[in-house]
Amino acid sequence: MIRYLLLTLLVALIVAPLPALAQQPSPITITVQAGLDGQGAFRANYWLPVRVTLANDGPDRRVTLEWRDLGSASLTQRYTIDLPGGARKQITFPVMQAGRSAVLVATADGEEIFRQRVNLNQLSDVQFVIGLLSADPAVLSSVATADFGNGQRAMILPLDPALLADDPLLLSAFDAIAVRELTTDLRPAQRDALLAWVQQGGVLLIGGGAVGETAIRAFADILPVTVGPLRRDVPVVELERLANLSGISNFVPSLTANTVTLRPNAQALTKDGLISQIAIGAGKAIFAAFDLAMLRAWPGESKLWTTVLDLQPQLDIGASFRFGFNDLLQSSLNTALFPLPSTMALLALIGAYIIIIGPVNFLVLRRLRRLEWAWVTTPLLVVMFLGGAYGMSFVLRGTQVQVLQLAIVQTAATGGDAITTTFAGIFAPQRQSYTLATADSALVSPLQTEERLMIEQSDTGLTIPDFLLDAAAFRTLIVEQTTISPASIRHQIAQNGTSWSGTIANTSSITLRDVMVVRQDDMQWIGPLAPGAEVEINLSADNNNFLRDFMPAEPNSLFNRTFVLENLFWYVSSRLFPVQQGPAIPGDDLYLIGWSDQTLPAVRIDGVPTTTRGETLYIIALR
Repeated sequence: MIRYLLLTLLVALIVAPLPALAQQPSPITITVQAGLDGQGAFRANYWLPVRVTLANDGPDRRVTLEWRDLGSASLTQRYTIDLPGGARKQITFPVMQAGRSAVLVATADGEEIFRQRVNLNQLSDVQFVIGLLSADPAVLSSVATADFGNGQRAMILPLDPALLADDPLLLSAFDAIAVRELTTDLRPAQRDALLAWVQQGGVLLIGGGAVGETAIRAFADILPVTVGPLRRDVPVVELERLANLSGISNFVPSLTANTVTLRPNAQALTKDGLISQIAIGAGKAIFAAFDLAMLRAWPGESKLWTTVLDLQPQLDIGASFRFGFNDLLQSSLNTALFPLPSTMALLALIGAYIIIIGPVNFLVLRRLRRLEWAWVTTPLLVVMFLGGAYGMSFVLRGTQVQVLQLAIVQTAATGGDAITTTFAGIFAPQRQSYTLATADSALVSPLQTEERLMIEQSDTGLTIPDFLLDAAAFRTLIVEQTTISPASIRHQIAQNGTSWSGTIANTSSITLRDVMVVRQDDMQWIGPLAPGAEVEINLSADNNNFLRDFMPAEPNSLFNRTFVLENLFWYVSSRLFPVQQGPAIPGDDLYLIGWSDQTLPAVRIDGVPTTTRGETLYIIALR
């Protein structure tokens, strides 16, 4: 007996390591860096970049990455990538995140090869976020104590230039980005994304001095000045004047700064060229001709940079309406999705039903001397009328899927790059699952958190498979992408005290309708603006008439345009400024707001005939 027991133990010791030997480590290695800074920082309702590096030392594989928000199970986000043997790839996986933790799971051929929990750091919604590209993370740290107005503070987020996103939508969570020096060169795609972000309202601060050579070289073509050699012992009196503070010379007697020559259309904030700025679209680039770290010993440093940056809340439409209860598209429709039967038609149907199933059925059966047949004819007549009612509703609903689009284009007067946020509503006449597709560069999210949605991305584009709609159901998606604006405006407007006057001309080929010029809560109504047309502008401050004065809007528009603007600017401005008493546009700039009947389909439904209707709202910054 003891002999058999010893033999069994020996066999068990020999066989036990075999499963471990069979489980060979995966030849695919994956590393993950999530967040605006690669360390997990994110803002709620803004797109979160997840940078994934994959290396394959084995055979060719097709890998599927799945991001799972542990705080919400309604949204599934996947990214599929081909990974040949010997390849090393790095991708940026844009995801929408609600909670503070998530899991990234990778599978290949149905086998799980990687799983990692990702802890995230949610940034405050009421703080400005300033990204910092610098080898010294303490630069501009005093700005975190500054008051930017309305009690708003700022936080400095150190960034690694190698991790900077190459999509302006993934930079929209930043209000400003400061560049002291670049430890690595920016890729062309990163630089293009950064410039597109500036054009949409971002503030780019670039430092000079001895350490600023790499930053100056990277952004030389957009700086407000041409930069020359260094000069020493530059006095600081102009910085004191700009900050409206004294005493800087007690801490920083003088500076080493670049010599500069102001470019046309640029503005010198100091008379000695130490700080200057230039408008780029709806944003601006600021150049400080000295090392951004030189003023850290001065207690007034935060006041100076608060004045220079002049940060204003941005109109981030996707972030404002995502995961809320306000369906801007459906609630602003001016027309029914399908024609409803008239009241007279319904009364006629009900009357015919009562007469036929009652006296007519009885009189016919009595004449035939077959009253007992009522047990059969009555149910048959009921079924016939039910079938007729269903057939009428089927005809009215139609057989084609409808897509209704409200596109909002945010751009600058010169046209060019734009951020387009499209509210795309899909109406289905019958219960069915559809496959939706969008442009390769688009980012898609559901309007509400409880809507279940699966989004699949790959190198070839973005799809939404198994998009289920019940009969006569209507669901809205938010599609965001960088586009080229077809609208362009030429303007010559000057400020005279508290008023603005000049001319505006439509230099594009599209007709803009229900046009107005707005600054904060002051408005001048224009009406239609045809291609080539020019109008005079005389806008006074303190009118407080934006969306309050009567606006003779076109009655046959697809959407209630005034309702859309009220929701955009009253809802958003109240979120940004809790004390705001009415609708207003954030910031101090002038904007032209106009509508177009033209819209490009943002969503394609594969294999299903689709009717697409929509309108486009243009919000054009006049700088």
